[in-house]
Amino acid sequence: MSAVEDVTKKTGELVIEDVEAEVALPPAVAARVAHLKTLQEQQAVIEAQFEEERRLLELKYEKLYQPLYDERALVVTGEKEVASADEKAKEAEPSVGIPKFWVKALMNHPMVEQMITDRDIPALEFLKNVKSESLTETNGFRLEFHFAPNEFFTNDVLTKVYDVAEGPSGDAMLKNIVGTPINWNEGKNCARRRRRSSRRPRTAARRASFFQFFSPVEMPTEDEEEESDEIMHQLDTDFQIGFTIHETIVPQAVLWFTGEAEVDESDYEDDEDDEDYDDEDLSDDDDDDDEPRAKKGGKKAFPGLEKPAGAESTEKPPECKNQ
Repeated sequence: MSAVEDVTKKTGELVIEDVEAEVALPPAVAARVAHLKTLQEQQAVIEAQFEEERRLLELKYEKLYQPLYDERALVVTGEKEVASADEKAKEAEPSVGIPKFWVKALMNHPMVEQMITDRDIPALEFLKNVKSESLTETNGFRLEFHFAPNEFFTNDVLTKVYDVAEGPSGDAMLKNIVGTPINWNEGKNCARRRRRSSRRPRTAARRASFFQFFSPVEMPTEDEEEESDEIMHQLDTDFQIGFTIHETIVPQAVLWFTGEAEVDESDYEDDEDDEDYDDEDLSDDDDDDDEPRAKKGGKKAFPGLEKPAGAESTEKPPECKNQ
């Protein structure tokens, strides 16, 4: 279906709430209203063209940004050195690159910080680069978290892919979310805890952890979508976190590392009872490091996958609908 046919069909589905009032319009006025609807259809066609051209422009400039991000990664890991005003101080410093760059950048954004526990931090300190790429075939995107060799898991790269498709009405729809299974080393799983019970053998239970972000996501069926606000809320939150990393943290990583980047607190609302990455299987152990770190701001209100706070992009996230 062409863009013109699509918007014409979509516009034709619009209904004025007070149908009787429309019918009661004088013939001359009704004709003028009908003409305005035709103009509205033409405007919708132009807007569709604008959205397509904007997307192509964003993809073009994303490629232009990439060499800068590549050089940033080299500096962070110490593979590229930069000139220092004080060579003596430079020689005295044993550090290479910028230690803990990405874990600090992530933790300085309140939405992401909520997911990170004290147990996650040692593993996240091995995070050497975060890449983000828009998918050319859809409105989705791919996140890549690159890790140095570490004692926690064997994966070099953890990915998260958001597949966004165009729905029947032309609106963007979240079609699928795919994460990377993590190959944890024995006893190093940050997202599991060993639970003791006097009545049953020791069992493993999920704990709150940033690494749950990479767990498989089961997209709901249409029936489940209608019946469970909780499922849709979790998908909404998952997407907002991914979109925030994609559109805000990756492009402005150094500003999040230094703390110069700020989130508009008015875009957040406190919700003490809302823990998206909490799990009902958590036991009553007094492990302080199992709890998510203190919040810097409240959680974004549900519903609607609006642009996350702090994002400068004009790209519109899709509504949390299942296709």
